[in-house]
Amino acid sequence: MIKSQNHKITKSPNKGALYIVGTPIGNLKDISIRAKEVLGQVSLVAAEDTRSTRKLLAHLGVKAGLLSCHKHNERTSAKKVITLLEKGKDVALVSEAGTPALSDPGASLVKLVRESGFGVIPVPGASAVIAALSVAGMPAGSFFFAGFLPHKQAERRKTLEQLAEIPHTIVLFEAPHRLPDTLEDILGILGDRQMVMARELTKVHETVISGPVSGIIEQVSKGSVRGEITLVIEGAEEIRHGRSCHDPEAVGKVLQHLISGKSVSVRDSVDLLVRLTGMTKSQVYPLALEIKQKDNESEGLPED
Repeated sequence: MIKSQNHKITKSPNKGALYIVGTPIGNLKDISIRAKEVLGQVSLVAAEDTRSTRKLLAHLGVKAGLLSCHKHNERTSAKKVITLLEKGKDVALVSEAGTPALSDPGASLVKLVRESGFGVIPVPGASAVIAALSVAGMPAGSFFFAGFLPHKQAERRKTLEQLAEIPHTIVLFEAPHRLPDTLEDILGILGDRQMVMARELTKVHETVISGPVSGIIEQVSKGSVRGEITLVIEGAEEIRHGRSCHDPEAVGKVLQHLISGKSVSVRDSVDLLVRLTGMTKSQVYPLALEIKQKDNESEGLPED
């Protein structure tokens, strides 16, 4: 049984417990006292990435056995963990960074361990989601965490269409090599909403930029982006009632992107902007027709 001065875990006699341990997302000083204590006392640490976990344990001065537990071997790893728990041994589960089972492996292991009758105990830690929300300056009384968007554009756009009507602040993770395409899709589907892009949170090169999606696209286009990225996007309710919802210039930029890219029809573009901004069709439709007319003139095509 793991004990600390101010905390005592109770569990079934002669049975081990699985501790879900949150680890730093960058700055190693963000490890909690309790997490360090648990990692130092368990019989085994099941880790998504044993190399990075070995470095963390060495930094903490902890010597513990490691078991690889990633998305491709989670069920096999679960059997090994359950065998130890049956012997009364405690096990900790960690991801490469942050909290296991949150856009990381771990959910299947937790489910199997709990179904086998063993205790599963959370040890909270740093969170990129919460850290990004805390500096975003957007409503966070309720928010929607969408994790990573699908890699393929068609599926990604479909997911964004489903997110378009969510009234709450939206939080996404994205990899740097997919960021430009994702931002373009966000602009095309969600519109030119206010956004915060947090990169490398808690690390030496931590960067947080805010502004409309179009402005962030412009900044990203100036150079390559590296590191872990968290995006915080204002929800549909804020768009409908916020200051940006009746900005003809912002609406015009989004219409230009949709219509000139020929990915969405004029009618569908207008319907989308009306739904997202709260503007009337009579306000949006003339802007769309003007853009379509200019496109046709530039291509030497007759008007629709």
